[in-house]
Amino acid sequence: MAAEVNDRDRCEVFCSDREKVDRVRERLDGLDVMVDIFKALGDHTRFKIIYALWQEELCVCDLALAVDMPVAAVSYHLRYLRSLRLAKSEKRGKMVFYSLDDDHIARLICLALEHTRETGGS
Repeated sequence: MAAEVNDRDRCEVFCSDREKVDRVRERLDGLDVMVDIFKALGDHTRFKIIYALWQEELCVCDLALAVDMPVAAVSYHLRYLRSLRLAKSEKRGKMVFYSLDDDHIARLICLALEHTRETGGS
């Protein structure tokens, strides 16, 4: 969904507050990990996996069935999600169970769901 740019989106004159600009620039350094997290969540398949894990701890077989994908594909995405510490795994006997890595990820899901409901999204 591309945003249309029109005159109400721009100032009529160019003027800047150097102190504000410098403060914001300092805060923009080091965003790579956060960008990677949002990129991971921006992928439809990975988001479905995270959303499923938000609801239930699942073994990779059940997770593959839930998101309607082959186990190998789900395993690939889970490795990526684990590398970003969005998901974690625990081996129990011959089974490996996956869950969200911590409450921060669950809060992101809750906030996105709340925003979707408030804006009338499905």
